[in-house]
Amino acid sequence: MTTINSRVFLENPVRYFNLAKTEEVAVKRGKYVYRLILRNEEEQEDCENISPSGDPYWADPRNVAELDRRLKLRREGKTKLTRMTPELRKELLGL
Repeated sequence: MTTINSRVFLENPVRYFNLAKTEEVAVKRGKYVYRLILRNEEEQEDCENISPSGDPYWADPRNVAELDRRLKLRREGKTKLTRMTPELRKELLGL
């Protein structure tokens, strides 16, 4: 994910719109972060937000597809379930 401030975005918005075709782009303005989400008209009509709270992350079909891919790997036993123990948390956070 590429995160930029609003001034950089305004200097060359076309660059970041094109970049959003291949990766997630976030524009930080003050205390808010705005995400650029690429959708064509067909995807927009078919797009359904699966989040009960209306979280926009789940309105992006790429995110839902990634979840489906990971769930499939889990069902096939190709990934290992890791429990977040206090010791592992300390190790991951470098505490």
